[in-house]
Amino acid sequence: MRFFKPTLVVAFLFVPGFVHADVNPTLSIRNLVDSSDLIIVGTVERVQKTGAGSVVLSARDYERLDFQAEIRVDETIKGETAVSRFILNYSTPSADNWGNVANGSLEANTHGVVFLQKTAQGYAFENPYTPFLATTPKSCGPNWRVKLGEDAYHKVLQRLLAVLCMPSSPGEKNWALARLNWDEDSSAAPFLKAALGLPEIQSDAVARTSILSDLLAWKDLSVLPLAEQELFDPSRRTPGYLKSNLVLGMSRLGPQLSVPLLARALKLTEPEGRVAAARFLEYTNSQDAIDVLLTDLDDPDREVQFAVMTSLGNLTNQHWWRPRTLDLDSHWSACIEHWREFEAQRNTNLEKK
Repeated sequence: MRFFKPTLVVAFLFVPGFVHADVNPTLSIRNLVDSSDLIIVGTVERVQKTGAGSVVLSARDYERLDFQAEIRVDETIKGETAVSRFILNYSTPSADNWGNVANGSLEANTHGVVFLQKTAQGYAFENPYTPFLATTPKSCGPNWRVKLGEDAYHKVLQRLLAVLCMPSSPGEKNWALARLNWDEDSSAAPFLKAALGLPEIQSDAVARTSILSDLLAWKDLSVLPLAEQELFDPSRRTPGYLKSNLVLGMSRLGPQLSVPLLARALKLTEPEGRVAAARFLEYTNSQDAIDVLLTDLDDPDREVQFAVMTSLGNLTNQHWWRPRTLDLDSHWSACIEHWREFEAQRNTNLEKK
């Protein structure tokens, strides 16, 4: 992700309890926990359609479907429930607190954490975008020593990440990792670091690089040698799109570390990695990044060149992206020429100093 995780982070296919939405805000597990009145963990055993109709949301008419879900409760993380089976009636679509429309729903034969708020009629999804986080019904076992905490937030994180230490598919592992928020969930770092040594994680390039990216984003320098090996050692055969996530994580280490690392990444053989390095050099907000980017105007890949010029424009507040003519090749040449003149003037100014 990350995490935030920008668009270069991998989108995974395993999404149980998924949410269809026109606008999907960045997931915040902490906010979900804090704003929920009831958080239960269990298996959704049955989801039955009970009715249909229409509903007006944000001044628009929508077709409404009514459902009843039966959940076998394993644990109540927050709130009070004395029942072993919880019956939830809900309708789709529904709206969040700001009036945005989403189709949050549950699926039968899935296990996870359900986030609910109390209403006059009973309970409803706290957030119709994320009513449910898929988990495994099993714990990591008695030999797993990492405990994140006994508060509701850390119990949810522990449940979510248990798929990393249990037999599970790569899709399940990577779906869980993709739920983490780089700005809020750094307390998950001990769990991820322990999981990094597991054979199932070591053999899964997506999970392995995702964990390394998370730990780098949380400034855990102990994993930097492993991340550099993934990024720069050709024998690892790490796909370019995964290297993009590592580059993003490195961009958060501070300019003294990140700029030299991203400068090396500009020389990767995979265009995806070079695009990421060029784009994320902007995030360092460093004057040194400008010099690095100016040396890469001759990259043979047009997308890399565009990323270089985009970052240069944002770092210097100079933008040359709107064509003055339909001749895009001429406009492109003019952009490169502009940055060459900028580089020459910059070098002249430095010599004067």
